[in-house]
Amino acid sequence: MSHIIIKMDKKDLQIMEIFAQNCRIPHTTIAQALKISKDTVSYKIKKLEKSKFIKEYILFVDSRRLGFTRYHILIKFDAGIKDKQKLYDKVSKHKFVMWVNSFIGRYDLQIIIDATNSFHLNQIREELFEFCDNKIKEYFILTHLSDLEFTQLNPILDLKTKFQKKLDHSFSSLLTTRNFPVKPNFEKYDFTKTDCDIMNILADNPKESLINIARKLGIDRNTVKKKITLLIKNKVILNFGGIPNLSKQGFVTYYLLVRVNQGTALNVLKKPFSKLQNIFYAGKMIGDYDMILYLNARNPQELNSSIELFKSEIESHIIHYDLLVQDKVHYWRQFTEGIYEYLIK
Repeated sequence: MSHIIIKMDKKDLQIMEIFAQNCRIPHTTIAQALKISKDTVSYKIKKLEKSKFIKEYILFVDSRRLGFTRYHILIKFDAGIKDKQKLYDKVSKHKFVMWVNSFIGRYDLQIIIDATNSFHLNQIREELFEFCDNKIKEYFILTHLSDLEFTQLNPILDLKTKFQKKLDHSFSSLLTTRNFPVKPNFEKYDFTKTDCDIMNILADNPKESLINIARKLGIDRNTVKKKITLLIKNKVILNFGGIPNLSKQGFVTYYLLVRVNQGTALNVLKKPFSKLQNIFYAGKMIGDYDMILYLNARNPQELNSSIELFKSEIESHIIHYDLLVQDKVHYWRQFTEGIYEYLIK
């Protein structure tokens, strides 16, 4: 792993840092901030993409504002399944699935879906279990209420690089964010078909140019810009994220599933995240667990110190917790085909 890390210089990390906040930032803006040429920036980005240091580009949306609730389904398979990858691939193709990852540990799989209500959830669950040939030993479902933390920056990428923010095609003056957790309270957005079409294109490619979007939809560029501006201002679009591949830098991702005392205040649950540096996601849930945290660590000592720091802040409220090790993320698309089809109806 060390020979890979040596190939990364500070400017590579700064590009990843900027893209983690908004992957639409123009190469010229990055060049000015890093005091290198635009060609060098373009070369470095291509190198980061080719070597998978930049994993992918994701449009982040708050699906609650579009009338959906997010659910996390954790599954343990029956023993003796020979080709789990085949199941993961099938599950990833379901049109309401927005995330699939496998685990090493008590559970084999996490599937995150967006559904309109509990009946819709049950229909999706039954379809997913059929995809898994009904070889389910146990499962549970967590209902997502809000986020406590969400960031693509971990300490390695938190370099405080300053760059110019503009109201251009990047929308960086409106949307350049170090973290973007969704709050408990929200209002449903009064969307149009054009809004849905734009988000569907951006879900395929969050870096898509305004001109290309306008051409695909047969509308003018200014309309596209106004629509995206409103989606950002109304917190439907949360981030144009360039996802760093932290496993290439020696990190393992762990999931902490936490049960806390009933009635534990939200500000208490948020307390650890002012100190914890390597948490990139934490959500408040209803179900068998009240919190789910995704954290990165390079070795057992780093993992243990993070867990101890987390516990020291809210230990008196914790009933119990479970630790899972992420094996692989198999699929990730926030504005799913299912959401698009449902909304344009």
